Amino acid sequence: MVLLIGYGNVLRRDDGAGVALAGIVARGAGSEVRVIETQQLLPELAAELAAPGVTGAIFCDARPAGPPDGEPVRLSRIAPAFGGSSLGHHLDPEALLALAEHLYGAAPPAWLVTVAGHDFGHGEGFSPEVRDALATAEEMVRALIARECRAERLIPPAPPAAAPRA
Repeated sequence: MVLLIGYGNVLRRDDGAGVALAGIVARGAGSEVRVIETQQLLPELAAELAAPGVTGAIFCDARPAGPPDGEPVRLSRIAPAFGGSSLGHHLDPEALLALAEHLYGAAPPAWLVTVAGHDFGHGEGFSPEVRDALATAEEMVRALIARECRAERLIPPAPPAAAPRA
């Protein structure tokens, strides 16, 4: 099962892009994907990441648009790491993975998909740029799930059974 975590503030326009992306991908994904929509990443999510059967985690968020890359959607592989985030009320994805590994002894392979936001003012709805980018982000996440997060890809196959002796 893939854990898809969309986070952001849905009342701050483009900041809700991660939550919207997770919801879009969840439609039609079936039981292979479990979606969590939240305003921020909380320490309590570490148990979800370390749960048996989780074959991968994809974090979906918004980021401020602008230089240096100008990419509307960015995908990166992430690893457990305690870094700049404090262990207070919210974490970054890497720190949450590190917490899962530290507390529960497991952290799944993980990726971060971010959509470049242009309007973080109060209100609902997205800027035209984010509306356009969400379609690209959806394709990217669906392809990632199909390519990287399948249980059979992440768990090595059992060795073949020995042939019976005659």
